[in-house]
Amino acid sequence: MLASLTQQFEAGAVAEARLSAEHLVGAVVGVEGRVTEEHSHLLHLPLSPEQEARLGVMALCRLAAMPVQYLVGRWDFHMISLDLRPPVFIPRQETEQLVEEVLARLPAGRRRLLEVGPGSGAVSLALLAARPDLTVTAVERSSAAVELTRHNAERLGLQDRLAVIHGRVEQVQLEGRFDAVVSNPPYVLRKDLAALAPEIHVYEDLRALDGGKEGLDVILPIVEVAGEVLEEGGFLALEVDPCHALLLPPRVEGWGAEVIKDIHERDRFMVLRPK
Repeated sequence: MLASLTQQFEAGAVAEARLSAEHLVGAVVGVEGRVTEEHSHLLHLPLSPEQEARLGVMALCRLAAMPVQYLVGRWDFHMISLDLRPPVFIPRQETEQLVEEVLARLPAGRRRLLEVGPGSGAVSLALLAARPDLTVTAVERSSAAVELTRHNAERLGLQDRLAVIHGRVEQVQLEGRFDAVVSNPPYVLRKDLAALAPEIHVYEDLRALDGGKEGLDVILPIVEVAGEVLEEGGFLALEVDPCHALLLPPRVEGWGAEVIKDIHERDRFMVLRPK
């Protein structure tokens, strides 16, 4: 079953064919995550007609470049598990580092955070799960993402510490001030959108990716709002394109910028503080 599906995906030029097969088979046989050698006893059991039909449909969708995360419907992020639905942006593993960078800079005690563009709720909910002394306000312009963030918050029992506002951050009315603002905003330069994998540009909401000509169309308004709502000593943490380490500082006078590399040694995160 697993070997034949992997061969089918390899023949269809599916990215990460073996890993894709492991996740799809795992979803069908009821394994949390992907099947591995420790589940070998399950792989020798015959599938029911319903399971065969489901696996067949999932395989066809994967061959059509639908992301595995949408097919299995749930994905691990940081220390939590999230339900995922198209077209809401799929959280990437590297964004877990953004969560860690925020946690490392937040002093103990009750803190209030603002997230711009939560998508599935990944960053906000990971922060809330890690720190019971936090509350988060999340502003999201996509109605589908608002619904999914609220759904994931309720499933994780974190809804009482998360307020989700539908709208653009520069247009909504925010109450009070925040100890930190965090965002994984649309930052892909428009010229680079065409080079994205089909899994991304066909199935995911491009509004969560398209940052405009310089990748700053959403980032600059976030910086402006952060300057208005941050508490003294607060900070803004962003995931960015590597080119923004050079492009952004000259555009945000009055801010000090710390550039942080990801696990691939690329300039992937920036922490801005008012001077």
